[in-house]
Amino acid sequence: MINLSPEPKTLREQDGYTKAFHALAIDFGNLSEAEKSDLLEIAQMRFWNCKDVKIFADTSNEESITINSIQSLSGIKASNRDLFIKQGYFLKIEKNRIVLRYQEKSGFIYAITTIKQLLIKKDEMYLLPLCEITDWPSIEHRAVAPTFSWYAGYGRLGFDMQLWCYEEWVKYLNSCIDCKINQMNMVMYGYWPFDFEEYPETVFKDIPVKIWNKENSQWLTIHYSHPNIEQNFLADFITLAHRFDFKIFAYVGLNSYNGAYSIKHPEKRMIKPAGSNFMNDFDSLCLSNEDNITYILASMRKIAQLGFDGFTLEESEEGFWFCNCEKCTERWGKTSASPGEAKHKANMWLLNLIYKEIRKINPQAIIGIRAFRQPPLEKDPVFLEECVRSMPDDVVLFWAPALYVPPTEFKKWIKAFGKERIWGRDSEANSITSTMGRLFRMFESNIIRYEDESNVQVIERDIEQHITSAEEGVSGINGFMFEWYGLFMFQWAHGNYGWGSRMDKETFFRRSCEANFGKELGQRVLLVLKSILTIHESQMPLYTTPFPFQKNKITEADIPLIMQAKLRHPGLLEEIHAIQRELEKDARLTEYIPHFARIENAERRNGVIYDMVLASLEYEKATTAEEKERLLDEILYYNEKDFDLVKDMFFDINPVSESGVKSCMYPYHEIKRIIHNIQHPENPDNEIICSGIEALGWLWL
Repeated sequence: MINLSPEPKTLREQDGYTKAFHALAIDFGNLSEAEKSDLLEIAQMRFWNCKDVKIFADTSNEESITINSIQSLSGIKASNRDLFIKQGYFLKIEKNRIVLRYQEKSGFIYAITTIKQLLIKKDEMYLLPLCEITDWPSIEHRAVAPTFSWYAGYGRLGFDMQLWCYEEWVKYLNSCIDCKINQMNMVMYGYWPFDFEEYPETVFKDIPVKIWNKENSQWLTIHYSHPNIEQNFLADFITLAHRFDFKIFAYVGLNSYNGAYSIKHPEKRMIKPAGSNFMNDFDSLCLSNEDNITYILASMRKIAQLGFDGFTLEESEEGFWFCNCEKCTERWGKTSASPGEAKHKANMWLLNLIYKEIRKINPQAIIGIRAFRQPPLEKDPVFLEECVRSMPDDVVLFWAPALYVPPTEFKKWIKAFGKERIWGRDSEANSITSTMGRLFRMFESNIIRYEDESNVQVIERDIEQHITSAEEGVSGINGFMFEWYGLFMFQWAHGNYGWGSRMDKETFFRRSCEANFGKELGQRVLLVLKSILTIHESQMPLYTTPFPFQKNKITEADIPLIMQAKLRHPGLLEEIHAIQRELEKDARLTEYIPHFARIENAERRNGVIYDMVLASLEYEKATTAEEKERLLDEILYYNEKDFDLVKDMFFDINPVSESGVKSCMYPYHEIKRIIHNIQHPENPDNEIICSGIEALGWLWL
């Protein structure tokens, strides 16, 4: 059985295989020499992880198989003719040749990608299964949102994708195209990852950060700059993406986390209500301050000049308060029934300014927003109609509701805005995972008492949303990829279901693993990933700091599951090591080596966290001061062991306080603070260290 991911529209298998070959010879027919040269190079680049297969235009080589490339799809039936022409292809693989038909360049790219995916290695040669494929996507725009710089200076400085140079981004681009994804919304929060001469204080350059020096077991202070500042590769990356008909969007705040400006100029932030305990006044700038408007528009002009194909402008989730300065109150507050409403009005005013500014530089840019996400999530149709009227009619939506609302809510938004304007939904399970301190959290099975969890975002929910989006015929989907290593299945899901598959979830998990790792190894990989039980450190009962992404506190009733996980732990680690050895043997699988390094680290930490959580449950039952003290020391011991494993793997691990609020990706420091205050009430430390600055706008969950 042929196993392809994404699942093609029609696949007719035949018995047998092609002749054995070691090269592909492409006959481009009557194309111009420039066109032939471009497509040949693209085909060669598409075999980025299969370099032993040579691709050339000479059809005389006996050890090659010829691809007859024909730029025409006439006479071939497809239910969506428009998308078939734009991105579809036809493949007929025969004994001694391959017929490849396409209309537009994207179709050729996806056809070549499919050929690569069909390769079967036999000895030192290759075979292809005899088959006929007619294929096209169900959704035109299939995007992922990776992090170019995410909350840089607010909660994090460098992690995962933020540490990548040009070569890593090219690999990631190729992995996206392998999934037939055709757009990246590159997230840029906090310090700008590009030079900005007008506002140099907002640039991600020479930022002090402490890193762990393993050689002498000391913390070192270094000055870190974003890789794009060091190498300035963004323009080359966008140019390369365009060769593959791949779009690159800038994902930035509408008025939130913009370029560290509010960090450097705290006096220009929104004014909190008097006596308020709200922490995130660093989220947004006062829109009655002319300097702020000048800065925001200058930022958008700069980004537009960098060559992005479009913008995703995100409105902050925080809607419980709005600027209380005299001018904002007069202009928006007095005419609104709530702070959230005032914020929406102000932000739509700002959106229109930004829209005009971007249009001056790039009239063709796609401009989208991710907005209207504050409770209540079930919106009044009158409110939605007002939203439609408040923005230019070609602004698209990168967020429409899915989770926490009935299915009818999505249809309500489609009716209000139109299918063509919906380019994304609330599918952010990967971004939730990325807040969990690099612990593995993908499937329902990874979460203890998932059914009781208030935050239900897992890969299963993403898939359901993508299926519904395809069924409704919206223009685009967006799948967040805020971290990449260890979380490849999110991307596979975005690609497969954005293409239009309705495959059963469990079938998809199995088949996608088998398609990418081979049948036997794929089954082993899936079993490992689904067998991991993750408990976040904040789930200890004594951890009292709000952390909305994992609210389930561990109870005594959970002990049997934890003990089962402890018993499973040594075998899981052994199997992860065995998988790593298999990856090292196959050149096509070496790209997954760093993924499994992260997965191994997460499972090693799990083993420590189980013991830490069990000690915390004992602490809750302890009756004597001596016993309580002993157990607190035991929790601290496991906390250090956990953090030792973190230090061994990661770069950005200490609290960041540039915004005025301390935050850290890991609960380690907050656990120490909490226990210090229990042990030393006479000398309390009252400065909370938030576990993830992105949590502050999500406390309604």
